[in-house]
Amino acid sequence: MKALINASNLHFGGGVQVASSFINELNDIDIDIDLTIIVSSEVDINILDEVKKKFNNRYYIADVFGFKKIKGNNVGVFYDSYDVCFTIFGPIYYKTNAKVHLTGFAQAWIAYPNNLAYKKLRIKERLKYKLSFYFKECFFKRSDFFIVEQSHIKDALCQRGFSSNSIFTVSNCISSIYENKKSWLKLDYDLERTDNFTLGFIGRAYLHKNLDILKDVSRILLSKYNLNCEFLFTLTNEEMKECGFSELSNFKSVGKIDVKQCPSFYDSIDALIFPSLLECFSATPIEAMKMNKLVFASDLPFVRDVCKDAAYYFDPMNADDIAEKIMLGVKSPQLNLKKIQLGQEIIASLPTARDRAKNYLDILKNI
Repeated sequence: MKALINASNLHFGGGVQVASSFINELNDIDIDIDLTIIVSSEVDINILDEVKKKFNNRYYIADVFGFKKIKGNNVGVFYDSYDVCFTIFGPIYYKTNAKVHLTGFAQAWIAYPNNLAYKKLRIKERLKYKLSFYFKECFFKRSDFFIVEQSHIKDALCQRGFSSNSIFTVSNCISSIYENKKSWLKLDYDLERTDNFTLGFIGRAYLHKNLDILKDVSRILLSKYNLNCEFLFTLTNEEMKECGFSELSNFKSVGKIDVKQCPSFYDSIDALIFPSLLECFSATPIEAMKMNKLVFASDLPFVRDVCKDAAYYFDPMNADDIAEKIMLGVKSPQLNLKKIQLGQEIIASLPTARDRAKNYLDILKNI
């Protein structure tokens, strides 16, 4: 059996992390599939040298961006004959010569077309978003099979006309990098630690991440509770300006980081702040729990179903409620210890990165 693992279209965020974790796990797994791997430059940065050596002349780098024409010396890889092409997260907008296409699905905008994030958009922008995701859904439906990260996404897709028999569920998990401290890298940023409580966010400034509400949260914490919190991000300078954070002295960013720097980021904060309105599954809260950090998150199923009672939950559309829950956490050391302990128990019950990799390979063989 010949299969193509495609991560050439992943350039940031959780997609890069999942792809890197999966491909790195292939180093220590006995594989009875003829695998060819093609990754983006961003994924390649996080791939172990041992993996590149193992696959030798079957490991390639190419950067694919949406509808743009694929360029570079490795374009021909896509047009070889394969039994299966597994695009770790789609959609893909080009054809390959694979007999079967398996695509990872993580587009919550498609699964949940009537979501809270649309309330943040004006009518014209809302229509633009809906049109964009309509076309993405059309390209998703060109695939034969799909992998989702939680059962609620499978249910949502079935309601939108996807076949239940075409959808596999493989839970997200903690990357094995969190078990290997020797592989952790320091942040490329000289942090000046203060005595202030520090809330951190890993990710990009997408609309559905709902980061703009944190300005009001910070103001309420100071005016109502006399609590001056620090907010630490992994945003670019442009994103900090767009969010209105660059002019706030207690809002800072370490800039874009790679997977190996994530543990160091968590070490630099007291708690994760996660006001997202829409996710299929985010590994960020469970990573924070793995690093013994508190989690303050949206009271929505994509968080609560995973974190259960280990997190503090808030209404993500209500800055006063967010501030109140943060203040509760700051002044409740005993409750915090219980939540951190419960978080460790939840982490211990999750599948490992090795389990996920084996599940992916089993699906490739079975289809």
